[in-house]
Amino acid sequence: MKLKHITATFLALATLITAAGCDSTAADDSSGVSADSSAVSDTDNSSDSSGNTQTGPTPQSNWKFSQVAMGGGGFVSGVFATGEEGLYYARTDVGGAYRYDKDEGRWVCLSYWVSEDDRGLLGIDGLAFAEDEPNKLYLLAGTDYFSNGKTCLLISDDYGDSFDVVELTDMIKAHGNGMGRGNGERIAVDPKNSDIIYIGGRTGGMIKSTDGGKTFTALDMGTNTSTPNNNGICSIIIDPSSGDDNGCTTLFAAISRTGDDNLYKSTDGGETWTAVADAPKGIMIQRMKMRSDGKILITYAGSEGPWNSDRGKGRIVVMDPETGAQTDISPISSPYGDVVSDPNDPNKMVACTENVYVPQPNGAWGDQFYVTTDGGENWTLLNDVMTMSDGGIEWINTASMHWCSSMCIDPNDPNKVMVVSGNGIFACDNIWDDSPEFYFNSKGIEETVPLEMVSIPGGKLITAIGDYDGFAQDDAAEYGTVHNTTAGSMQGIAAAAQAKDVWVKCGGDSKTPGLWYTEDAGATWVNVKTSPIEGSSISYGGSVAVSADGSVIYWAPENGTAVYYTSDRGETWTQSEGSFGVKKIVCDPVNPDYIYASSSGTFYVSSDGGKTFEQNRDLAIFQLTRPIVEPGTEGKVYFSAMGLQVSEDHGKTFTRIDTVAGCMAVGLGRGKNEGDPCTIFIWGKPDSDDEIGLYWSKDEGASWERVNDEQHQFGGPGNGYFVYGDFNVYGRCYMSTVGLGLVYADLVE
Repeated sequence: MKLKHITATFLALATLITAAGCDSTAADDSSGVSADSSAVSDTDNSSDSSGNTQTGPTPQSNWKFSQVAMGGGGFVSGVFATGEEGLYYARTDVGGAYRYDKDEGRWVCLSYWVSEDDRGLLGIDGLAFAEDEPNKLYLLAGTDYFSNGKTCLLISDDYGDSFDVVELTDMIKAHGNGMGRGNGERIAVDPKNSDIIYIGGRTGGMIKSTDGGKTFTALDMGTNTSTPNNNGICSIIIDPSSGDDNGCTTLFAAISRTGDDNLYKSTDGGETWTAVADAPKGIMIQRMKMRSDGKILITYAGSEGPWNSDRGKGRIVVMDPETGAQTDISPISSPYGDVVSDPNDPNKMVACTENVYVPQPNGAWGDQFYVTTDGGENWTLLNDVMTMSDGGIEWINTASMHWCSSMCIDPNDPNKVMVVSGNGIFACDNIWDDSPEFYFNSKGIEETVPLEMVSIPGGKLITAIGDYDGFAQDDAAEYGTVHNTTAGSMQGIAAAAQAKDVWVKCGGDSKTPGLWYTEDAGATWVNVKTSPIEGSSISYGGSVAVSADGSVIYWAPENGTAVYYTSDRGETWTQSEGSFGVKKIVCDPVNPDYIYASSSGTFYVSSDGGKTFEQNRDLAIFQLTRPIVEPGTEGKVYFSAMGLQVSEDHGKTFTRIDTVAGCMAVGLGRGKNEGDPCTIFIWGKPDSDDEIGLYWSKDEGASWERVNDEQHQFGGPGNGYFVYGDFNVYGRCYMSTVGLGLVYADLVE
C-alpha cells in the first residue's frame, strides 16, 4: 500500500505495546487477522495547506498487526452505503473510520496510522465520499480534549488506504466524541463536481473548498452558527438537481439549536443564505437525506443526542426543496435518529428512533424501528415482528440496538439496511419482509477502551475494558467470553500467579460496589459488597492485585487514598500503613509477602504481606507507571522511571538499563525457548535520536529492535497506557488505545 504524507510539521510517532511475563513452555506462536491501513503525517499549521505527498519509511515487514477480537464495543456514529457494490463506510466517535471488505466479510480499520500526538484524529465528526467515485473519501477528524483540539480534513483517493491531511483548526472545530456526534453529515461533496466540498464546524461556521480540499474559504451564513450545546452546524445536504456540470448551487445547512431559525438554504453555492421559514424552531435536526423523487427527508429530536433526547419530542418530515414546506410523516411523536428510502421507490422508507428504550426481540431495551410502503401514510412497528441475532459475537445477545443515530440503505440491494448502535453496527438483509432479521454486523470493528489486561502463563488472555467489563479468551484472534455478572466499566484485573483460577477485578461506580473475584477462572464472579474505605458506603475503580497463592486481595480504589487488603474475600478490610497515594499494585509471583506499588511520584514495596509499605526514595518518578514482575522469578521488578529500571532484590534497589533513553511503559513477554530470558517490550526509545514507539529486546536490554512503523501507531497507548507481552506466544505483544481496542503485534519469522 502506498504511504502519503503532507510535507509539513511532522507528527511524533507513537504506538504499541509492552508486556508482563515469559513462559517458554506455553503454546506455539499464532497470528491474528491483520487489517492494514496506510499512515499519514501531519500538515502545516495553516488552513490552506495543499496535498504535496512523499513516500514514507518502509513498514516493518517482520511484524503483523491487528486488534484483539472482542467485537464492536463502542458507538459507531455513522454508516454509509455507496453506489459500488459491497462498499460501505463507517465512522466512530473514538475509534477512527472503517471500510467494509466484502470478500472477507468484515470491516477494515482505516486509522492505524494515527500517531500518539494526533490521537484526537481518531474522533470522526463527519464522513463523505464522491457519489460517482466512492474511492474518494473525506473525513472530518478531531477531538476537543485530545491533541489540543486539532481539527483536520483527511482526504483519500484510494478508499482510505492512505490519506492526505489538511489542518483546519484555525477555521473550524470538530469534536468526534462530542454531543451530537450522531448528527450529520457535517461534510457534503458536490455530486456534480467532487472538487467542491462544504464543511460545517461546531464552531467557526461553514467553509468551502473548490480544489478538492486543498484550500478553504469561510462562508457567511448571516447568522451565529455557534450554539449553546457546542454542536454548531450539524448537517449539510446538496440538491443534486440544481446547478450545471460545474457544480450544484442549492444546499441546506442545519444549526443545532432551538428557539431560533435552525435550517438555512443557499441557491448560489453558499454565497448567501436565507432561513427556511417552515422549519420548526422547538426541535433540532438530526439528519437530512435526499430522496429519489427530489424531496428531502429530515429527522428531528428535542436535543442533539445521542443519549439526551426527550422521548416525546421529535418528528420525521418530507421537505420540498423549492418551497421549504415540510410535511410531518412521523409514526409517533418521538426523537428520531434517521430515515432512509428505497432508491427505486421513494414511498418505501425505514425509520429509527434515537434514545428510546422499549423491549427488543432479545429482551434488551433499545430503539424502535418502522417501515412504510405508502410514503408515510401508514407505518409498521418492527420491534414486535423482527428478530435479532449476534452475528457470531456472542456477548451481544444481551445488548440492544440503541443510540440509533444513523442508517443506510444499499442502493444495489434495497432489501439491505444497516443501523448504528452504541455497541457497533446491526444489519438486516430482508427489511421489507414480514419478519425482518437483524444481525450484529461488526466483525473487524474493535472500539473498546482497554484499561488493563493479563496474559496468564498457560492460561487465558483476560481484560478489563470501559463500558463492557472485559473478556476472557484463549486466543487474541478468536472471540472470547464477556465476564459474566458484568457491571459496566472495569479499570483493573489481576490473576494469582500460583493459583491461576483466582482472578480479581475492580471497576463500578458510586452506585455499584466495585470489586469482584472468581475462584473458577471466570465461570462465576462474586461482587464484594463491603467497602474498605471507612465512612464510605461504596468503593469503586482503581487498581487491584492478588497474592501469588491467591489468598489475599489488594485494592487501591479510585475514590480512596491508600491500599486495602482482605484475606477473607472482602468480609473485612485492613488499610496498609504507608500506602498513601498508591494507584497501581502488583504482587510478587513467587513470594506472597511482597507487593509492589506506585503513585505518580513514588515507588513502594511491602515485605509483610501488605501490612506496611516503604518508599524507595532513590527513584525520581514524574508520571504514573506500572511495576512489572517476571513470572516464576522472585523479587525481579521492571519499572519505568528515568528510563527503564530493573530490580532483583524486591524493589529495594534499582539499576538503570542504559540502552534505553526514554521509557513510558514496559512489559515482559515469553522467551523463545525454555531457559531463554523474557523478551522486554517498551513504549519509548532506545536512543535519544530514535522516534518514540514500540521496541523489543531479546537479550535483557542489551540491544533493541523497532516493532511498529508509521502505518501502525494506533494513536499511542491511550487511556490504559500499557504495553504487555504474551506469556504463551513468543513475539506477541499488546497495547492499549483510546478507542481502537486492544491492539497486538505478532512476530513473523
